[in-house]
Amino acid sequence: MLPVYSESDLFDNFDALLDTYDVNDELTVFELGKFHFLRKKKAKHELTALFYALWKLALKQSFPDDYELYFSDYCEVKKLKMDAAGNATMLYRSIEVFNTLLAEHGITNFSNVADFLTDELVNDSERREYITLKLALSIRSTYNVIFQNLISN
Repeated sequence: MLPVYSESDLFDNFDALLDTYDVNDELTVFELGKFHFLRKKKAKHELTALFYALWKLALKQSFPDDYELYFSDYCEVKKLKMDAAGNATMLYRSIEVFNTLLAEHGITNFSNVADFLTDELVNDSERREYITLKLALSIRSTYNVIFQNLISN
């Protein structure tokens, strides 16, 4: 008999993963200098949004019939969708961008997501290709961690 997982189990596992997620590994990939405060802030925001979108992708792999419901319920519980004024939050908008990008290739290829992030955050054109490739590998690694711990106890 297959184990049954409740929404709260999934949410608790994701919250634990999110609490341990350290964007500094990915920040080093971008090769941002010491004084790139605004770009680092933007990178942290984008990488956090990507983490949520990767979780949704992992949910889709494990729960193809219910992943939308689980993700939507999580966003409602955590108030990610709307702010107090009823407007979509910046984080949720960014999550939706990554959901769209991830829908193109699913788990087979993260290079389009890496390319998007490189375009957003890197000005150095000489190292663009290198940074994009390294970032795609880092995104795959992050996805694997999320997927492997999706329903762990």
